[in-house]
Amino acid sequence: ALVLVMALALVACGASEPAAADGVKTYKVGVAIYQYNDNFMTLYRQEIEAYFKTLETDTVKYNVTMVDSKNDMAEQTNQIDGFIADNVDVMILNLVQASSAASVIQKADAAGIPVVFINREPAAEDMELNGNFCYVGADARQSGTMQGNIVLATESKGDLNGNGKVDYVMIMGDPENVDAQYRTEFSVKALTDAGLTVNKLFEQRGDWDQTKGQELAATALTQFGDEVDVIFCNNDGMALGAYQAI
Repeated sequence: ALVLVMALALVACGASEPAAADGVKTYKVGVAIYQYNDNFMTLYRQEIEAYFKTLETDTVKYNVTMVDSKNDMAEQTNQIDGFIADNVDVMILNLVQASSAASVIQKADAAGIPVVFINREPAAEDMELNGNFCYVGADARQSGTMQGNIVLATESKGDLNGNGKVDYVMIMGDPENVDAQYRTEFSVKALTDAGLTVNKLFEQRGDWDQTKGQELAATALTQFGDEVDVIFCNNDGMALGAYQAI
């Protein structure tokens, strides 16, 4: 809801076209999702579409074009260029590569199109650029800390095998993604801040994918067996895969 409220605020600030002859103003919204094959983003895009429907009135309509970028930045760049050529009123972008934010901001600003980045946070320096854009998403540092706190809340405080340390497996998303970096760092930091000793047994990237999460967890369990106390995952999909492996 916050994403869309902010998107609509940006649209309202930038819209200058008069209503159609029938008195109905239709806003064009371009939404690019990094890939549809992601449990969380599937729910996210469904909610975006449903929420825009609730905002429609007799005089205001929304034409939402949603595209699958298939985890390919080149594909997504073409889609963004298509939105700009189509003169959409606003773009809602879940970037394949958050490092591409600066070039997207420059393109969109030149075209006078506001942008709402979602789910994948641009770098701090990109957020300081001039342009009509914003980012809406969860604080990945908080998310990681909450993961660590869940482990601390268990009876063993994560030391399942009782050897005096928390031996963990880390299944990461995209290591270039700031959310993956923060969730990885702060989940372990919650344990060390509580005075626990930690030992990283295994760390691999699962690219947010449930099948890869299952495969990596199975590999770690085969390699380390009962040494594994905890398996951390950077998102729900990989965690569900790890759970299947366990």
